[in-house]
Amino acid sequence: MIHEGVSVDGHPSHDREEGENQHMATTLERGLRRLARAATCAVAFAACLGMVVPSVYAEEPGRWPVENDVVQNAWKQGIDGSGVKIAVIDTQPIGEYPGLADADITYQVGSFRKADSKKRVKTQCVINGKPLTATLRRGEDSWQYTHGTDMLTWIAGNGKDYDGKTGVLGAAPKAKLLSIANGREIKGSNLSYDCKSGKSDWASVDYGVDEATAVKWGARVINRSQGSLMMSYDYEGFVTALRYGVITISARANTTDTGLRDLVGDPRKMNYFPGVVTVNNVDRNGVLSQASDTVDGNIAVLSYGQGVLSPAEHLMAGTLTPTNGGTSTAAAVLSSYLALAMQKWPDATGNQILQSLVRNTKEGKGKPTIDPERKRGFGEVDLNALLTVDPTQYKDVNPILEYQMKAAAQYPEYKDWYTQDCSKNPDGIQPNGDLTDFAIPCEAGLIGKEYERQQAAWKKVEQCRADGGSDCMKYSATNTADAKGSGAVSGERSDAKPAAGLPVWAWGVIAGVGVVVVSVGIVFAVVLAKRRRRSQRPPRNVVPAPAGGYPPAGRYPVQSSPAQAYPPAPAAPPVQVVPAPVSYTRPPMPQQPAQGYPPVPAPAQAPQPPHGRHSR
Repeated sequence: MIHEGVSVDGHPSHDREEGENQHMATTLERGLRRLARAATCAVAFAACLGMVVPSVYAEEPGRWPVENDVVQNAWKQGIDGSGVKIAVIDTQPIGEYPGLADADITYQVGSFRKADSKKRVKTQCVINGKPLTATLRRGEDSWQYTHGTDMLTWIAGNGKDYDGKTGVLGAAPKAKLLSIANGREIKGSNLSYDCKSGKSDWASVDYGVDEATAVKWGARVINRSQGSLMMSYDYEGFVTALRYGVITISARANTTDTGLRDLVGDPRKMNYFPGVVTVNNVDRNGVLSQASDTVDGNIAVLSYGQGVLSPAEHLMAGTLTPTNGGTSTAAAVLSSYLALAMQKWPDATGNQILQSLVRNTKEGKGKPTIDPERKRGFGEVDLNALLTVDPTQYKDVNPILEYQMKAAAQYPEYKDWYTQDCSKNPDGIQPNGDLTDFAIPCEAGLIGKEYERQQAAWKKVEQCRADGGSDCMKYSATNTADAKGSGAVSGERSDAKPAAGLPVWAWGVIAGVGVVVVSVGIVFAVVLAKRRRRSQRPPRNVVPAPAGGYPPAGRYPVQSSPAQAYPPAPAAPPVQVVPAPVSYTRPPMPQQPAQGYPPVPAPAQAPQPPHGRHSR
């Protein structure tokens, strides 16, 4: 579905079903559990562990991030991204691409400003004498696929390619998408064309305005599979997203250049902006792609982009093949997974979804644990955990932002980044006094203030609960955001429909033992389970938050990266990557040993040169 233009709409409240048959559904669900335990050993074992049962469908090569039991069983429960809004800020997509024919997408052109003006002057992007359009036609300028097309399909693609061939399948086909085109790719490059605002003046992408536009539209997730240097006036839009609990997903570059040694953020770079989820790329077994296998302390989460369907040639139709889709694809896959989690848990704020993401990775097992080698961040995304662990138990504070603020405060070269006051140091901070390095703008202090606001708001929630109050979440950071826009308020910011019913693994159990059950009874149980009201009791498989808050007491701050030059400390054991079985489980990553406080500072590292606006 294609919409022309963008309408800034409100967010209807969720329709809550009465659940008249809750007791009967619960009884039937218990019966199904007993039946599962009486089934074959393999099926019973999987059910008791809360794992999924292998499916019977034939997996197409390169579509495993979606053609797996967790996603397929979620779809059977109606968890398909319905009602969740995702903004994709990227290059022009092919508007008539068959793989997007069934998707609900609104297309619009991004925002641009005059590059040579000291003030923020809005303008248009002109490429080769023509204004940038929201979409491309197939074959226009020879394009058959584009980076923007790839990202949209990995979120909401229908599995079709040109001429009836197999295409990319997105995990959230029913999500509502806003495509914001902020450039056109240069053929054979990872860069975009420079824009002109007229015959001679140059135009620059207004990243902050595009971010704010997505928030105002009502996005719960913003996918930015790009990287670029940021200007100080871009900060306001990104801080607005933080205020409203809108999750921004980005990707590190597809290079082996090392990054900063710890998760401290870098407000000079869009893909490392504090609070943004920076993704690196792994295959289905959790092995890092060789293209980006490097030390980078700002990696937050690992997602899937290696060995997936991707165009071998963007100028030639029918060239989709399993290959390295890059960190960009990994970011888009993560965005689609978060959409499923948001639909499943409509009362959770974006920050609470993020808390669940970093705590319940395949390495985390309920605790947010950073990889001591600084390659894997908090670990590999675990969609099954996102769909089974109730995130509303966690605090409404962006956990990545929290870690970054606390970590930066422990390093002499980073400690003043987020406490700046433009009235006192309008020129910002020159890292280590190096005038050849890019300065940290004084506006970075806005980031620190937003973190303090989130923490103060959560203290009010806790005090309200301690006093025996009700509806205490009304004091949370997301629900007290005062910026304009319709976004990011728990329960009211999206028209996502709850998909209450059996846990994800139960569908596999039903499939495995269905021959023992009368089909009419199964249908009746499923219908009732879908209709019953969500229980107010905590789920049985909820992992309690660790005592002492976040990060876990005694583990913060973390050790500097072993790849950096610094006085040697006890080395952490190497990361052993173990291929995952069908249930997608993996032994937990080794936790880093407790270090001295503060950590031994390492020599400052200059920022990496800009690598183009999109990482592939």
